[in-house]
Amino acid sequence: MSLKAQAALLLLLFTLIIYSNSLGGEFVYDDEYFVVKNIAIRSLENIPLFFTSPTAVAFAELSQDVYRPITTLSYAIDYFLGRLDTFGYHLVNVSFHALNAVLVFLLLSAAFGDLFLAFIAAILFACHPVQTEVVSWISGRSSVLFLFFYLSAMLCYILYAKNNKKAYLAFSLFAFSLSLFSKEMAVTLPLLLIAYDAHFGSGGSFREALRDKRSFGRYAPYFLLALVFIFTRSAVLQRVSQCGWWGGSPYHTFLTMVQVLVDYIKVMLWPVNLCAFYVTNVNTSVGDIKVLSSIAVLAALFALMPVTFRRYRGVSFAIWWFLITLLPVSNIVPLRALMAERFLYLPSIGFCMLAAILIERVGLIGFKKKSKAARSAAIAIAAALVVSYSIRTMMRNEDWKDSVSITRSILKVTPLNPWAFTSLGAAYSGQERHEEAIKPLMKAIVLSNSYFAPRNILGFSYLELGRYDEAIQVLAGALKLMPDNLEALNSLGVAYASVKKYDDAIKQFERSIKVDPTFANAYINLGTTYDRMGLFDKALEAYGRIESITRSRQDLAIARIRMGDVYIEMGLRDKARESYAKAISLCGRGMDQLKQIATDRFNAKWQ
Repeated sequence: MSLKAQAALLLLLFTLIIYSNSLGGEFVYDDEYFVVKNIAIRSLENIPLFFTSPTAVAFAELSQDVYRPITTLSYAIDYFLGRLDTFGYHLVNVSFHALNAVLVFLLLSAAFGDLFLAFIAAILFACHPVQTEVVSWISGRSSVLFLFFYLSAMLCYILYAKNNKKAYLAFSLFAFSLSLFSKEMAVTLPLLLIAYDAHFGSGGSFREALRDKRSFGRYAPYFLLALVFIFTRSAVLQRVSQCGWWGGSPYHTFLTMVQVLVDYIKVMLWPVNLCAFYVTNVNTSVGDIKVLSSIAVLAALFALMPVTFRRYRGVSFAIWWFLITLLPVSNIVPLRALMAERFLYLPSIGFCMLAAILIERVGLIGFKKKSKAARSAAIAIAAALVVSYSIRTMMRNEDWKDSVSITRSILKVTPLNPWAFTSLGAAYSGQERHEEAIKPLMKAIVLSNSYFAPRNILGFSYLELGRYDEAIQVLAGALKLMPDNLEALNSLGVAYASVKKYDDAIKQFERSIKVDPTFANAYINLGTTYDRMGLFDKALEAYGRIESITRSRQDLAIARIRMGDVYIEMGLRDKARESYAKAISLCGRGMDQLKQIATDRFNAKWQ
């Protein structure tokens, strides 16, 4: 076995070992929306929907923010193989992270021609604690998946540039396509390829790399694929940004992101107080001391870049990698998050690359000066980083084992974090501990009057407790903060229906349908409300409309069961028989419980 193969195998085993204690984790936070409540993944027949329907990608609000059909496909395969057993989902995340560490090693060894440097960078990438959010959290799947295809595309491009074999280019473009449809951060690849050619190509500069006669042929397909993805995503989601400008202004957003960029550097250098949700104050003045100090740090970094480009190409490329790959999460197009550790998964390779270069240089100085102390120092630095990072990573994995643990870890770092209190309330609510959920959710509301999420969850908990008037009040407040809030609209409609305010309930469900015409829950609840009112024809019409807005077998089966119930009330037993039979035929693998309900209804009526 070659030295390169041995190094790759060691990276695989090492990564699997340090993340082994993450395999028993539960579904946490957004996992509920991407996996547990996303009934579209329960049938592989829904694969076309993953590319065309937002509600097939995620449940409720998240369906309006992300377009990641390949990631959704991976969840569907997980569900096909193991239903909702979290072990399989975690194993896939860890396996892809291990493969990504190997790809970092192969890519950097191809770029630098230096196995030692590539191995140090790859093992630091594998064990850096900042990666735990992506690897230990099932919803981090989009990051491990897109990076696998991203690095594969870049590696094939490097091989194409060195060997001029078009097969490598074809594989590169195919992998880039998969990366784009796994997560939006992949759009930076064309810029990174230009940076690679400028640093390691024959041109020797950015200008010459772009002036090369072959440049258009090399870069154009990548830019074209990126544009196709952007237009497709916009067409499906009917939007580009996730929210408005932070602080109401692009200027305020820019000032804030200047500080965030420096904070990212701090997190990479000192990954101790990691947090699943960072509270970042929006900066409104350039005179703020934090803004000024951040500008000074970045100004010094940019001032050094021409020098590093001329003298230390590897260092320059590492810095450019870090900066270029942060662009999609720099709120140039506004996102719902200002700062998150998952955003560092790709950029962290630049940091690890730089760390490996500096460690190797210490060792090279020792060889040149025949100093055993310097060589020992290089080995000691590398070993110390790997050991300390690995211990911290394994400790951090424990924080991600369930919603309560990760929320408590956030509150240790930021005791007045409204998102953490919201998450704690959501965890209790998810465990049907609704009385316990109320207190942290009320704290979240007090700490952040503009945050709609805790109101959504509190309203749902009140619903489950039968406290309908309080649910109506809280959910109405959530809708004032976010009028197109699907969860609040749906829950408010249920609350009104529960107190027999049917007209108000119908208005909420119809508003939900206007916000998202493919939101099947709204049609089902609308039909149920009409049924309670005795308006059977309208109930049947509402249920029937589901067939025109979704191909989800589960939604269609539920609608057919409800239609059967209405037909029974109308005394139309033959039609009820047809509806129940249709529901049974729609229930495929993974829908055993729903099939049993349909079968029981069928047998109960005709035995």
